[in-house]
Amino acid sequence: MRLTTNHSASSYGIPVFVDEDGQVLDYKDGVRRLRRERGWSTADLAERIGTSPRTVEGWEQGRMPNRPALMMMRALLGGTDD
Repeated sequence: MRLTTNHSASSYGIPVFVDEDGQVLDYKDGVRRLRRERGWSTADLAERIGTSPRTVEGWEQGRMPNRPALMMMRALLGGTDD
């Protein structure tokens, strides 16, 4: 999985989650998968990107993360500028 702006589903420089097969994931699925694949709790991910656990829970319920949070998650995934 990766977060990228180099995909047709990305608009205005907003990264999108893309799985290994090139399929775009909903943000809620991407955030949850990022966290679970690393064995992190919502508090762990929140601490790493500088937000609250409640905010991460909101993303996993369908709220869209803001661009700065997405860029932090992108860095956690080892992403670079496309």
